[in-house]
Amino acid sequence: MSKPLLRVGLFALGLCVSQFSYALKDPLDLPAMQAPKAAKALALNVTSLGSNVLMVGERGIVLKRDFAAVDAAQGVKDSEGKVWTQAKVPVSVNLTGVVFVNETLAFVVGHDGVVLKSTDAGATWSKVFDGIKANEQVVAAAKKKMEDIQRRYDAASAAEQDKMNEALEAATFAFEDAEAGARFGPARPMLDVWFKDPNTGWVVGSYGQIFETVDGGTNWTLIADRLNNPDFRHYNGLYGDETGLLLIAGEAGRIYRSNNFGATWERMDTGYIGHFYGTAVMRNSAGEPIVFAYGFGGNVYRLGAGATQWWKLNSPSKESFVQGLTVDNVVLFVDQKGRLVSTDESGTVLKMVSSAEGKPVTGMAQVNKTLVLSGQNGPRTLDLPR
Repeated sequence: MSKPLLRVGLFALGLCVSQFSYALKDPLDLPAMQAPKAAKALALNVTSLGSNVLMVGERGIVLKRDFAAVDAAQGVKDSEGKVWTQAKVPVSVNLTGVVFVNETLAFVVGHDGVVLKSTDAGATWSKVFDGIKANEQVVAAAKKKMEDIQRRYDAASAAEQDKMNEALEAATFAFEDAEAGARFGPARPMLDVWFKDPNTGWVVGSYGQIFETVDGGTNWTLIADRLNNPDFRHYNGLYGDETGLLLIAGEAGRIYRSNNFGATWERMDTGYIGHFYGTAVMRNSAGEPIVFAYGFGGNVYRLGAGATQWWKLNSPSKESFVQGLTVDNVVLFVDQKGRLVSTDESGTVLKMVSSAEGKPVTGMAQVNKTLVLSGQNGPRTLDLPR
């Protein structure tokens, strides 16, 4: 073999080894690749603050764009030709939730229990929590609960033990399941995140995971024992506002509500047995919340101000709703086909306001009169319906 061919062969071999080594790395330790087509990859969620938008997606991709600024000379172009900046991200797991806390502070959550923090408006990110640390707390909490029940069981009479058998069995199973999950690795995703201020926030996810921070994400504490979720149903979406209202949308038609920034929680069974993916809130003239829970198959349930019973709204879409936003005096929902459904100002009627279908949609944010959608092939925009 000639020396030029030898060099080419060695280079190709080295490239293959390098790519193989790259692929074998733990995605929690593998920085997201800077990709020319990052703005055309699958995007899984989006948020906005003012004119600034953050979009997150597969393989650790985070995109940022200021819709009030002239497009940068360098960046990645979406399918509409708009230029986005791909952020520097220390992981390559799929990212599922994102929130701005203020103009410079933002948080992202994703698969393998990851939580990321940015202090420069989303340009660069650092990992502050992950599924390894989450598993440690889940196992410790399950072990403590099992041991507490076991101590009470051992001290109880035979008649009392008969009443405690089911609880002890459930606690033992939960501990064994937590240990098995930890041995498998940090596989349980976080699905949503919300912060009330730069210090205090929450992340929620699969199998009843909910963690709280009071120091800006440096430390996280499992608070699953505050919620009534003995079968560890998934928490799919998290809503919060400045009044202290927190809402978690979950499996089995459950909504979990706190009115004091997560200190105590109430489980609300809506009468629906399917998945809710999120909640949205509009307020009446007295400032009281009217809550909408939306999800699978175009289902939307409404809880009136001061009411205790949920009721199902007649939906013009049978496709799953993936996002709901309060816009002026109505709530606007987007389904997975990109169609828009709005409430009326009373919040009692749903109507289709845009029936145009496109590539699958995963999320929606608002910038002035523009809606920014995340989904297959990255970002796209729609005009806000009048």
